[in-house]
Amino acid sequence: MNDHLIIPENIQEILNSIGNPSVNLAELPMEAHPALPQFNRSIRVLDIDAKSEQQFIYFKYEQVLKNKETGEEVKIPLPAPEWIVYKETASYLLDESNNPIELPLKDTQADQTTDLVRVPSYKYMLWLLKNNKIRFLELLNYYLQLFVEKHKDELDKLS
Repeated sequence: MNDHLIIPENIQEILNSIGNPSVNLAELPMEAHPALPQFNRSIRVLDIDAKSEQQFIYFKYEQVLKNKETGEEVKIPLPAPEWIVYKETASYLLDESNNPIELPLKDTQADQTTDLVRVPSYKYMLWLLKNNKIRFLELLNYYLQLFVEKHKDELDKLS
């Protein structure tokens, strides 16, 4: 494609890395599987389907196990519960350090004086990306953490 150009080494390195990415969108680390601690475990995001009019995002993914010693990928069918972020889903508003923002309640209750600020997940994801508040992989990692917390038992099952 660029055979007619004199390409400096630093630009060639960039071109080489562009030409050799992994075909999946992301691979994000997870805690080791409780029954399989000899493997590193991750979620490999294969596809994202965003429906703007319906305001939801569907993540197609797989759990991946890699031998800690050899790095070899092991093919064990692990569960993959549905990972969808709906417009009704709520997320916590994050500060600059990616910590949830907590504010005082208008009417304090005996057992609670503060609460976390919640926002609609789909719109928040768009706002974060469009306003350069978070990078794509950081965004995926944040929503993966929420997903794993919610579905930990399902993800940890062995078929």
